[in-house]
Amino acid sequence: MFKRSLLWVLMVCLLIQGVFVPRANAETAYDDVKGHWASEQIQFLTEQGVYKGNGTRHFYPDKPITRGEALALVNRVFEAVYGPLAAPEEKAYLDHRYPLRKEIEALTANLQVLLDVQTGFVNEYRPGDKILYYLHLASQGQLMKTPQKELVDWWVPTQYLQYPLSREEASMILFHVLAPYKMRSMNVKPQDVAPFFAGYHGWKQPSGYPDTASPYAGAIREFHLFSETRLFNPYKNMTRAEFAAVLKRLYDFYADDAAKQFRESQQRQQKAVNLLLTAANHAYRTKNGKWLDAYLSKPAQESIAKIALPLHDYRVALTLRKDDTDKNKLWVAAAYADPKVGNYELEYLLEPDEGNPFGRKVTSIKFIQK
Repeated sequence: MFKRSLLWVLMVCLLIQGVFVPRANAETAYDDVKGHWASEQIQFLTEQGVYKGNGTRHFYPDKPITRGEALALVNRVFEAVYGPLAAPEEKAYLDHRYPLRKEIEALTANLQVLLDVQTGFVNEYRPGDKILYYLHLASQGQLMKTPQKELVDWWVPTQYLQYPLSREEASMILFHVLAPYKMRSMNVKPQDVAPFFAGYHGWKQPSGYPDTASPYAGAIREFHLFSETRLFNPYKNMTRAEFAAVLKRLYDFYADDAAKQFRESQQRQQKAVNLLLTAANHAYRTKNGKWLDAYLSKPAQESIAKIALPLHDYRVALTLRKDDTDKNKLWVAAAYADPKVGNYELEYLLEPDEGNPFGRKVTSIKFIQK
């Protein structure tokens, strides 16, 4: 019993070390990835801050990735592109002792905002909660699908999060991460969001692969995150290098998708502006200088500081119009209400800027009392 406890403590210490050691130079961070097939992906993700070094100069590319690490890394990829969208919300069903708990809770918060913006706040669905619920079921030897009887009392202990991540589990996680984008490409109507998820959670959709009945891998096949093969090998555990390759493709998708949103339809532009302003608002509230500078010019930052009100609430409707004299400028108006100030409107001017993934920056903010 003592040996088992000591081993658990050592594992946690190594994990904590890997999370909190400052980011190393990508070319010298790890000695054991030189010449490895995934060295370029690992180097790139290290440069983006997704991998932070572990103080040992070893990445262990061919060792299994754990579930908890995978969840935290997915969130780091998301925030490396967009920045944080919301503050982490403490989850009672998530073991508070797990070192990466905050990053997993950040992922659930970011996914919620993303889903709300893309679908129009049509339901109470919680993608982050569903991910952890299905990992709980998998840990109990059950299928990752809607059970005949939903569990009320469940939680995810550290032990479950330290299990190796299977390809099927990875596909389930990534399905929930990419579902908003899939629904957007399918032009899913607000009233069809709940049936969309129910179809996949009930395993009523085709799997797309002959060696699994799970529909998650087939659902995200269009995003090309996994190498294209006839068989999916759902029960095979993923190595750290294999998951790094998936993360690099996910990063590329996020970056490419964000960059083209302002060349799409008015509706797509509204959603892109909403995400941009949401990320900027979170940076403003948390005083995150890096992302504040990425999304707001210095004059815009000074304006919102003088107004002393929240920069944005992603639940409000946005009105977009092109500038009369410069088609590259975009004016955005949103109406808000404050208990002290009453009804007011903020008008934002967005101009081209390569300092963030959307290629636009807020350069002016006007306050209009209603």
